[in-house]
Amino acid sequence: MNQLRIRLASSAALISQEIDADTLRDIRQPGDVEKFSYQETLEQLRAMRRSVDDIAFLYIMRKAPSGEVVFVIDTDESEEQALPGQVYQAATPQLREGFLRRSADEEITRDRWGAFFSGYSPVMNGDGEFLVGIDMRADEVRSKLDEIQAAALWGIGIALLLSWGIATWMSRHFKRPIDALLGQIQAVSAGNLDQRIEMRRDDEMDSLLNAINDMTSDLKRARDDNLRLAESLDDTFAEKDV
Repeated sequence: MNQLRIRLASSAALISQEIDADTLRDIRQPGDVEKFSYQETLEQLRAMRRSVDDIAFLYIMRKAPSGEVVFVIDTDESEEQALPGQVYQAATPQLREGFLRRSADEEITRDRWGAFFSGYSPVMNGDGEFLVGIDMRADEVRSKLDEIQAAALWGIGIALLLSWGIATWMSRHFKRPIDALLGQIQAVSAGNLDQRIEMRRDDEMDSLLNAINDMTSDLKRARDDNLRLAESLDDTFAEKDV
């Protein structure tokens, strides 16, 4: 939902940069629909709306001195089109914020035209008087959320499958050398220094296995040297006693 809010607010901001408030100031009542500034801006907005499939309505509103929010231009092409000066009764706090900065509704809202998720942005040079609004129909919102949720579920499933595969591979890849290391350590603890790990691998474990074999060989040499030294001392003491 947050991503949709950002998208709607950003889209409204982009469109608002194409509209100059100076062309809107004399559009105030239904009879102003005949003015060139109204007709030109209406066609410009309708072309923008048609270029994006999931935008239901695109419109410009004014904040009246009384605090009421009124329509200036509405791109609706049906008989339900709002005319200049028509008061909008369902203004949300986020819509009112849109006169000052880009914003978007936090949830789906309803009015006489249906249920929508909307974004807003102030019009260029509007001084907080005008805003551009974009409506996305509720069913489009739900459809996009379903797509996002489906993508997320697929992503989680693939991640779990990859994690299981990697864990299985690592278990099989490292189990034999670890078992060999444990066996070698137990043999050394029992005094068996003749045993060696006969395993060759082309990875970091190979260096570890070779290091254990070298350590065992060093221990065996040290033990053999100690035994020879002990035998030599025994022979020396035996000669002295004779």
